[in-house]
Amino acid sequence: MYKLYMEFRNPTEEIFGKRRAVQGMAIHGDTAFVLYHSGLCAAYDLVSRDPKPTGVFKLGSYCRNKEDKRYDNHANDAMFGGFLEGEDFPLMYVTTGNSGDADEKGWIAYCAVEQIRFTDGKYSAQTLQRIYYKPTDADGKKFEIPGWGWPASLVDVKNGFFYLHSARYRTKREMYRPDNEYIVTKFRLPDPAEGDVTFTADDILDQFTLPFNAFATQGGTIYEDKLYYSFGFGREDSPDALNVIDLKEKKYALCEDLSTAPFADQEVECVAFYKGKMLINTQKEKIYEREPFEF
Repeated sequence: MYKLYMEFRNPTEEIFGKRRAVQGMAIHGDTAFVLYHSGLCAAYDLVSRDPKPTGVFKLGSYCRNKEDKRYDNHANDAMFGGFLEGEDFPLMYVTTGNSGDADEKGWIAYCAVEQIRFTDGKYSAQTLQRIYYKPTDADGKKFEIPGWGWPASLVDVKNGFFYLHSARYRTKREMYRPDNEYIVTKFRLPDPAEGDVTFTADDILDQFTLPFNAFATQGGTIYEDKLYYSFGFGREDSPDALNVIDLKEKKYALCEDLSTAPFADQEVECVAFYKGKMLINTQKEKIYEREPFEF
């Protein structure tokens, strides 16, 4: 069902003198954009499958904060959204932050809306918008807080919605609580022309919970009205897994145990789609492909 698609070279040690961890991944055209902790992005050709990146650049939201590591851009999740007029690349929505804490703006782990450009043979990126969630006194009256402070940001461009995927509490095994559940919270999708946006409980359009069935949230994407999300550290105590959530039916369409997959000993990071097949990247700098889903 899964097989190795390609290996890729991590450029961070060469650039910074120290390896930074593989994180989110988003695909546009024949290019996979793989993110690294702090918000470095490397582009890889999915046709040639050359492990060397075709370009390396910093996101506009790049952050390596020596004074307060909570503000490092962990770049834990990424996916592409819609196009702005005159641009060659769709907007990339990146889950930032390195903490579940909040400050005066809201959760430190905000969503950075990035515009990637390719000019004179080089990539660059600019943060056009920041989408925050700020807990208020309204939380818990109609909807519960949509996670513990570091949810993944995902977009449904076709239907015009912005989603947060998280859990009620942290999802590491050593922090397990029997009343934990996964939470999917829906908002309107802001127009980048609005500038920075801060959502609160008053802005929630809908919310639903699902049974807690996998440890260690990683990264995901939305594809054809379904939310695909990966889990696991590639260890016996936190095996890899995949949940597919039907956003219309508000239920699991598929829960896949990946503990026997070819990458079962690797920490998975994010998922994206390429030519109808799901690709999943891992901490060991590999990308695997899955045969098309049948629901």
